[in-house]
Amino acid sequence: MIHVEGENYHFFLCNSDSVARVKTKIRPFYDFPGETIEELPFLYSQPALIPSFLYEIEYERRNFPTRPMNSPSYLSYNDGEIRKEDGKFPEGARENWEGTLFKIEKNPYKAKGKPPILFLRSPQESTQIGPMISGDFLLFRQSRTKMVATRYLSLRDIVNPELDEESVSRRIEELYFDPKNKNYLFRLLRILYAGTPAEEQTIVSNLFSHEPEFAVFLRDTIFTIEILPLIHGPFLNSVLNSVDERIVKFSVPELSGPVRKMVERNVSKNRWKQILNGPSKKPEPGESFPEIVEREIFRRFSKKIYYEEGTFPVYREEEDETQAGFGFRREVRFSSIPAEKYNFNFRGDGLKLYAVTQDKLLFYTVKFLEILRFDILLSRKERDAYELFRIPERCIVEIPRYDQTKLVVGGGISGDRHPFEISLLSNNY
Repeated sequence: MIHVEGENYHFFLCNSDSVARVKTKIRPFYDFPGETIEELPFLYSQPALIPSFLYEIEYERRNFPTRPMNSPSYLSYNDGEIRKEDGKFPEGARENWEGTLFKIEKNPYKAKGKPPILFLRSPQESTQIGPMISGDFLLFRQSRTKMVATRYLSLRDIVNPELDEESVSRRIEELYFDPKNKNYLFRLLRILYAGTPAEEQTIVSNLFSHEPEFAVFLRDTIFTIEILPLIHGPFLNSVLNSVDERIVKFSVPELSGPVRKMVERNVSKNRWKQILNGPSKKPEPGESFPEIVEREIFRRFSKKIYYEEGTFPVYREEEDETQAGFGFRREVRFSSIPAEKYNFNFRGDGLKLYAVTQDKLLFYTVKFLEILRFDILLSRKERDAYELFRIPERCIVEIPRYDQTKLVVGGGISGDRHPFEISLLSNNY
């Protein structure tokens, strides 16, 4: 199963052999400005998660509307008592203290242990009350290579698979790209026929990291109407069926020779004659025929990929000797604040709440994580988000702590392809 629907995220457990095609629309449940939300690619060939409170998605002919952030009800802790303020504890709820389970039969409940208390709401859902660490503590900071997500267009996804390299090369020669960009296309062609989809991803990822100009072409320039003659299948026909013929007629004089031939081949002779002899209509800004085609090329063929750029900090409880001599490690002292009120809710194994300081929330990785995302709800109009990739187990990662935070939700996919979700509450929001 590639797709797993969670409480706050859609998880796609993809790889180069299991690709997901996902249509997304920016539809925030809250009043977040649309321009602050990233437009997502269509093709996924690596693990990914999509927030269900920001996007409406369509996958395998099923529509998933946007919905609010969700978190289990808040559990207060005071003088050794755990209280659920919105009713009874769930049937079968247990406290796990040092490996022993204690049944919770009344509200409030006198806890057997002290924070961090592990509260089992159900077989799938647990709550950690209070962080792992309190007081002053020392960690060792290290720099990890930061993986950045972007999108690109793979020739593998658009060219006719029955054509050989020479045939595709001749088609590229006819395209209206300048010599520099055409050279990039020839390099992509050699990548396409040189190896497997996984090898292509590795090569393209390295290009994003080390060749900025090529990266701009892969990320932006290639998504132009001039790539249209390379696209195999019914793509253009489906676009033409949805566009006003008068707008097509308005754009015909501006089309390059190869693109015009492609358009003509995708309609009947009678309809083409009807378009040429019919009236034209000046489109609204952003709604011309070339712009519609380019938007659809991005929507249907853009593929997500990760590449190395910069670094981000992680921490360890013990000094890692493999980092010695490379200038990556240094001791950092922290002072935590009282945090027994924090509820760290989780489904699946991935993270624990490690510590809370005046300006940071620290989380401990239980296992290797392919991807980890946090979304911070500050108000109905304001949010913050952090996404990290390929984090080792037994590391500590940080995100900012804001006094005005209403709710933190997060999710990730572990190295063994298991999704998990978390939420963090400091009061009964």
